[in-house]
Amino acid sequence: MRTNHDIKLGVSMYSYQEAFYLRHLDLEGCLTAIAGAGAEGVEIFGEAMIRDFPFVSDEFLYKWFYMMDNLQLTPVCYEHFSDRTFWRDPNRYLNDDEVFDVSVQYIKTAHKLGCKYIRLSHDGHNGMFIMNDEPAHSVVNAEIMARLLPVCQEYDVMMALEVHAPGHLDDGGNDDFLEAIERTGIPYAGLMLDFSCCLRDDFPNNIKAAISRGANPDCIELVREYRRKAGAFKTTDDGEIDVDWEEMFAKLKAMGAGPADMAYANRAKGRISPPKVIKEYASRLCYIHGKTNWTNEDYTSDEMDYPLYFKALQEGGYKGYISTELEGQRVLPGTVNEVEQVRRHQKLMRNCLGR
Repeated sequence: MRTNHDIKLGVSMYSYQEAFYLRHLDLEGCLTAIAGAGAEGVEIFGEAMIRDFPFVSDEFLYKWFYMMDNLQLTPVCYEHFSDRTFWRDPNRYLNDDEVFDVSVQYIKTAHKLGCKYIRLSHDGHNGMFIMNDEPAHSVVNAEIMARLLPVCQEYDVMMALEVHAPGHLDDGGNDDFLEAIERTGIPYAGLMLDFSCCLRDDFPNNIKAAISRGANPDCIELVREYRRKAGAFKTTDDGEIDVDWEEMFAKLKAMGAGPADMAYANRAKGRISPPKVIKEYASRLCYIHGKTNWTNEDYTSDEMDYPLYFKALQEGGYKGYISTELEGQRVLPGTVNEVEQVRRHQKLMRNCLGR
């Protein structure tokens, strides 16, 4: 369903990872599910879904564009995961020139698929939390990205620099990338928000999994209470809310919290990107991953205040795609209907946009 709205909705086929892996859905099945959910944009996961990855055959392209036209879908983003060990000789890591060469091939493939964006695996993915001094954790650094900008310009493909929790748009983790874009004067890379930065509460499967590992439901509820406090924003101009996490840990200790409880608490503590930051950066974003783990039957979410954040994006002037990226199935395999969850999430986002 193609539209002319400023904010368009898409789906990352990463959302169907379990169904695709188990062969409950093939590529056509995933695309049919996306169209059935009412989305218009498609993000393809190259490693899993393109047989000749990182290359793409003429036969694949013929079928791909036939399905795009038949289902009234638009190719939007080419997603890939890789690091310096992905294409390596067993005894060494890829050097910068080799990472550059591999990335050029990804860009060419994105262009052939008709995608205007490529979600680049880059060092700023987790903001200031990335361990840049470890070769295994370093992928495309700012210097390599600067070399890739003319390639992107030639093929008209923009590099989407994903900012994913525990990183945040304003934490400085991508400053060297933004400086490289400004220095070269080639505007073919931009920030990409992942909604993981905005999540304020847990989801059912993760709670069940924590309990199965020995966590106390009362301890879990206390942690969720503090997390919700940290995300209790009221307006699009609200900044960060200070929460006393040490107080939470003291209460957990008094409750006799065990290792499973403390592990759950350590994963939950930390910053939530406030609407003010999202609004401030909205016009500078080129693409968004609508991270979701669970959407309720009534098309609401406990994880994130969707209406407030969508309002912040609109007020800030965001124009582009927001693509559903479902990941809640990974916690307890076989318990989530991915097709239904994507459909619900698309409906939730359409409701936020008044459609």
